[in-house]
Amino acid sequence: AECCDEHLWRVHFRGWDQPRVLSAGKIATMLSRARYRNRLWIEPFAGEFGCDDGLPLDPWLLGVLIGDGSLAGSSVRFSSADAALVGQVAEKVSPAMVVTAAGGYDYRIAQAGGAHRAGVQGVHANPVKAALEQLGLWNVDAFTKFIPASYLNASRDSRMRLLSGLIDADGWVEKWGSLRLATSSPQLARDVITLIRSLGGAGSFQLKKTTYGYLGEKRQGQDTYVCNLQHADASTFATVDHKRERLAAVRQRQRRLNIVSIEPTRVAPVQCIEVSHPSRLYVTDDFMVTHNTAFAVNIAEHVAATDKKACAIFSLEMSRQQLAQRLLCSRSGVDSHRLRRNMLREDDWPRLHATVGELSEAPLYIDDTPGLTLLQLRAKARRMAARYHIKFIIIDYLQLMSSPGSESRQQEVSELSRGIKAMARDLSLPVVCLSQLNRAAESREGHRPRMSDLRESGSIEQDADVVMMLHREEYYHVNDPSWAEENPEKKGVAEIIIAKQRNGPTGVVELTFDGATTRFNNLARRPGGGGGDY
Repeated sequence: AECCDEHLWRVHFRGWDQPRVLSAGKIATMLSRARYRNRLWIEPFAGEFGCDDGLPLDPWLLGVLIGDGSLAGSSVRFSSADAALVGQVAEKVSPAMVVTAAGGYDYRIAQAGGAHRAGVQGVHANPVKAALEQLGLWNVDAFTKFIPASYLNASRDSRMRLLSGLIDADGWVEKWGSLRLATSSPQLARDVITLIRSLGGAGSFQLKKTTYGYLGEKRQGQDTYVCNLQHADASTFATVDHKRERLAAVRQRQRRLNIVSIEPTRVAPVQCIEVSHPSRLYVTDDFMVTHNTAFAVNIAEHVAATDKKACAIFSLEMSRQQLAQRLLCSRSGVDSHRLRRNMLREDDWPRLHATVGELSEAPLYIDDTPGLTLLQLRAKARRMAARYHIKFIIIDYLQLMSSPGSESRQQEVSELSRGIKAMARDLSLPVVCLSQLNRAAESREGHRPRMSDLRESGSIEQDADVVMMLHREEYYHVNDPSWAEENPEKKGVAEIIIAKQRNGPTGVVELTFDGATTRFNNLARRPGGGGGDY
């Protein structure tokens, strides 16, 4: 993790009665002493997040099918030598489905009454196969298996059951208690590591070269990726008796997240955030905080609340509650910090009351489904267009969407970009799609973004009709009071850089940004000493 010297961490040490909150600079000093070296640790992530909306298959059953199932052909099949596991699969499928022997250790999941229905022409689709097709997992071989994003972003219980299905079907337990899972798919190996870490565990995988004998010759086999998984409560990830008993017989060693070192990386302006949770703890990641969402929400607010035209927001980053709070503060002009901390002033209440009534009548629809795929987006957008007659769509943001089956991240983003473009033309309505930028602007003089900074794919630039980029020079000088004195005209100013426009001019439009209410407004200028809006 990258943080500033003053960033606070809740740190444990075996000689302390309770954890202490220390800055990164203080921890770095302590690590220089042998007493604390490799003996300071932070608590693992509890894994409490996610939503189960729209999961077409039971997570445990999906884990079994990904682990040791055949996801191609005319029928859904899996392999197992454990009769208890076969019985569990039969319980998980719907009453209209049966598990039948297909020879050896292979079993088939089929419809109890067959694929044909009396009085109905054609074949009735297998629900399990249809669910796998919906998830992009049908006609996927052993080398390209993966875990769908909707399941990686599901609730903690669903993620635990998914991992249990993988372990039950294709995992094993070492004599010292470690969980192991082998796969020919590098993407599945990465997804399994993401899965165990999302549950507060630890994991890694390594490439293993395999060999086999043929007619007396030793030949090179397929590459295998062996996942090594650890968790404080590993026994919950095995429901098959012999694996659960082996885990219970071994004392599970708790793996701690020790702080190994703190090293300087770069000099850059930073701005700390305040967490309103009583513990003051939060989960950090590799994303940078910017104001893209604020600008997009301001547009949606104007379209829905002012122009009274139906607008849809697909938010993959923020929940609907967070967006609603941001809309409320932006529209009412109430400081969002005071609202979060329950420190509202007397004059805030009338404004909030009036804004709540105004927004309740606005035709604004928010979908905060995590891990949205392109197919799901198109289906939801079509339904909204037909039912609510939406005239405008916002997607926040492109890099959080997924396109199963892509060979690389660049290809995945390219497919998403083209798909969103096609959706906009198909529905005949404008779509604003937010995208991340890389960090090249931080080292550039002036810090202004360029189209080449668009993250992970150049196809975004090619497909978009209009490319708008946000820039606030003040952001890069937040800790430099002399800059504000020397550049008073730039304080609170945001530039909307129109870098590309197919049917109009390019250039820069200046707005003001109010961080307290996360709102962009028109910038009042005095050209030649006069007044008026600019």
